Amino acid sequence: MKNKSKKPLNPVFKPQDRYYINQHGWWFYTVDKISGPYETKGLCIDACRYYIQKRDGIIDDR
Repeated sequence: MKNKSKKPLNPVFKPQDRYYINQHGWWFYTVDKISGPYETKGLCIDACRYYIQKRDGIIDDR
């Protein structure tokens, strides 16, 4: 039996295109959210992954 994921087959953004830096720090963006600034790119990537997994129901913070 196949497990259907809520993840779209063709994401709007490639993962490497979700991040940018300005004078305030690192930011991530998705189709529905922009968040930042983060001190390092690693922290920004972790926050983005956490947000996507929580949004898609992979992580449940209860």
